[in-house]
Amino acid sequence: MVADEKTDFRAIARAGGLTLTYRAGDFIFREGDPASCMYVVLKGSVEMATKDKTVATIPEGHPFGMISLIDKQPRANSARAKEDCELALLDERRFRVMVEETPEFVWYVINAFASRLRAAHALI
Repeated sequence: MVADEKTDFRAIARAGGLTLTYRAGDFIFREGDPASCMYVVLKGSVEMATKDKTVATIPEGHPFGMISLIDKQPRANSARAKEDCELALLDERRFRVMVEETPEFVWYVINAFASRLRAAHALI
C-alpha cells in the first residue's frame, strides 16, 4: 500500500514517545547542526530555510529532518516554528522500528522526500 496525502501518521508518531512544543519563531535546528532525530508536525507548521531563504513550509501531519537522520550528515536546512507548534521527535531507533513495523511509513517518508525534491528543483 502506498501512503497518500490522506495518510496521517501523527497518532503513531505521538505514541512513539517524546513530543516537544515550540513557540512561533523558535529554531528547532540550524543549518549545519548534527542530527540524531527527525520530526513529525503534530500541530502548527515549520519553515525550512537554507542560507536564510525559505525553501519549504512543513504543515501538520508531515515529517521533516529525515535526510540527516538517514545519511548522518549535518542538517542541510534550518527549521523554525512558523507558528506555535507541537512536534513528535523520532530518534534513529524509533525511526527504524516504525519502518519495520509500519511499512506504509516508508512511503510516507519517500513521499515527503519526493515533494521536497520537486520543490527544490522548482527553485533552481
